[in-house]
Amino acid sequence: MTDFIVAPVSEGSIESIQSIQSEADPKGQALGKGHTGHTYWEFSKAFLKLTWPLLLGNTLEWYEFGIYSYVEKEIAANFFGGSAMGAWLGYAVTFVARPLGGIILGFIGDHCGRKLAVNLSLAGMVFATVGQGLLPGAHLGKNFQVLGLVLLICLRAVQGISAGGEIAAIAAYMMEVSPMQTLGMAVCMISVGSQIAWAFASALMALLNSCLGPELMLTWGWRVPFLLSAIAMWGRNRIQESEVFIDEVESDTKSVCSVGELVRNHPGSLLVGIGAVAATATMWFSPPFWTLSALMSDLGAADALWVGNSCQLVGLAVTPLAGLLADYFGVAWVQLVGALYCALVSFPTYVWLSFDASRLAAYLGVGIIFGVAQGFNGATVYLFCAELFPPKLRCQGMALSYNLGVSFLGGFSASISQALLEVSYHYGPGIYWSASGVVASCTILLALLLQRKGWIKLTHRRSAPYFGRRGRSVQDQLAI
Repeated sequence: MTDFIVAPVSEGSIESIQSIQSEADPKGQALGKGHTGHTYWEFSKAFLKLTWPLLLGNTLEWYEFGIYSYVEKEIAANFFGGSAMGAWLGYAVTFVARPLGGIILGFIGDHCGRKLAVNLSLAGMVFATVGQGLLPGAHLGKNFQVLGLVLLICLRAVQGISAGGEIAAIAAYMMEVSPMQTLGMAVCMISVGSQIAWAFASALMALLNSCLGPELMLTWGWRVPFLLSAIAMWGRNRIQESEVFIDEVESDTKSVCSVGELVRNHPGSLLVGIGAVAATATMWFSPPFWTLSALMSDLGAADALWVGNSCQLVGLAVTPLAGLLADYFGVAWVQLVGALYCALVSFPTYVWLSFDASRLAAYLGVGIIFGVAQGFNGATVYLFCAELFPPKLRCQGMALSYNLGVSFLGGFSASISQALLEVSYHYGPGIYWSASGVVASCTILLALLLQRKGWIKLTHRRSAPYFGRRGRSVQDQLAI
């Protein structure tokens, strides 16, 4: 099986992109059809126009993760008897189920099409998210609390299975349809969607807390953001399947690539993908969410949520910059810089916040310092992981490696941080966060060494730039 749209920088490749978006832009004018000299930003703009329905639906996954984190106290009171640890373990159920969803929907994405995989996953996420907003809670009585807890765990599992396949199919689709020279900017749009979703979630929760107050939030206010997620299905039917994928299916109907083949032939790539996401997973799910409830409770619910909102907005501003740098210096270079930043700043920043939980410290520490870490680390992680695998195994490979890393390094990060907080309030979580940056940095450096020795192949789409500044024009590099 060959790669999808191998050299989009040529005029013929521009027409390939136009053919995929012809339904949304029948006149074929998005890229300036009929002339050459297309700029980096023209390609990026046209690509965004092509993929916005996909990105709109993808925000649901991140929106739901943000909402649950921001209503953790209400979830704990309604279903876990007020236990913060219980609520965070319930949060982690989604991540435990992600690898299973990655395997199932990754297989569908590699053999039946990226479009089918993302639509199935979105339907599952909408069902699970809306369902959580309809659950009976403790205010209806003890029996209803137990029933609600059982249903909550089931819906969290459905959420995880759906999300596990969603991200791999979307990353593969975005990577394969994008022009070669804009891969970093194109794939980082997934992270832009997550930052927008989290920023919207924190702002919505801050407004609800201000308007309703603690009592109404506890009984029914926490349900509102879950129910609003139903709008995410809008636009997803506009996604067009890659014509090249359709041609590949028709020409290679007997080839079935399994997880077994993936483990046998690409074990190094799987391990690199798992280790490289350590910093990203921790920065996503601990500082902007767990920290607000664990260290910032004295600020009040609304103020703490606005701190979380500032973190997401800073991350949103940083993400496109990291995508641009990936197109100039390489995706591995960006991932390494982000991991080193996480390793260096996490421990001292956490220690500072543990001694000073003032509003100023919260906005500077969580909002700016960790906002930069979250945005920079998350911007290119999808491209880094997707590059590790050939097209016929890309969905399954990324789904397995990325989901295992995010599930157990990110999904349990809040629970681990909570446990370490009880052991060492001022130092434990900070050491853990910095250690995740060290793990990711060492993984990337080791992978680069192994590639130099010819023991592993880290790129299957764009070999340059990958690590370090490019010395030639985009067109010259794409000729490699």
